[in-house]
Amino acid sequence: MEGYLPIFYFSGTGNTWWVAARLAEALAERGFDAEPLSIEQLTPAQAAEAVARADVLGVGYPIYGSDAPLVMQAFLDHLPEAHHPTPALVFATQAIWSGDGAYFMRRLFESKGYPIRWAVTFNMPCNVCLDMGFLFNLFFSNLKAKPEDALKRVSQLAGRVAQDKPWIKGRSTLLSMGWMQRIPFRRTLSYWQSGILSVDPELCNACGRCQRLCPVENITMVEGLPHFGAQCNLCLRCFNFCPQLAVLAFGKPFNQKWFGEEPFQGPVPDFRPEQLMDRY
Repeated sequence: MEGYLPIFYFSGTGNTWWVAARLAEALAERGFDAEPLSIEQLTPAQAAEAVARADVLGVGYPIYGSDAPLVMQAFLDHLPEAHHPTPALVFATQAIWSGDGAYFMRRLFESKGYPIRWAVTFNMPCNVCLDMGFLFNLFFSNLKAKPEDALKRVSQLAGRVAQDKPWIKGRSTLLSMGWMQRIPFRRTLSYWQSGILSVDPELCNACGRCQRLCPVENITMVEGLPHFGAQCNLCLRCFNFCPQLAVLAFGKPFNQKWFGEEPFQGPVPDFRPEQLMDRY
């Protein structure tokens, strides 16, 4: 199997970007014209053109509460329908477990003519550095997955695609229990979107980086300070990449005692979230 394989991805803090790039390289080694495409850099016309050319449709996103980011869900809702059935490759990046996180939107894909043939999750470094109490901090600060740990599965996935051998994680009863996380997460989504982020005015230097990095324009500068709206995408870019560590979560600053000198800054040292966005 070969042909054009666009990989549409959203990456908040770098993990999905890294997997999309490595997967594109592995697929290229096997004869595909594979192209990782950040959905933040695409116009609707550019996305439609790539979809029309696709022999296989690739999609990647990070997992939030066993769910896909809102910005990715919106992108998929507006995805053009296939002119003929086109197999889909879907992957999700996660800290530890999401059940059917790469497969739960299969009905949406199928309704648009993209039956999911490959659905795989990748454990990547945990980007959650929020101070939410002893047990939460203990658990998340000890998640030690490394980017290199995902390379074997990247190679396996690329090999299966090249051989046209299906590989779907999340169809079993146990794995489909992602809904046990997804249902309460969705029911409390309005709280997560509008109730957790603020800023310490004593630390903020009004650089505006948080506003520039927000993928859904949920942050505005008001009298020199960022104001957080009610449409947060929950990607944690503003919290993790604030140069002054001035963004607060649940009214608390980044906790260096638990999580080290700085929040998660991407899976590799040279990662900058600006490179994912259309205005950089």
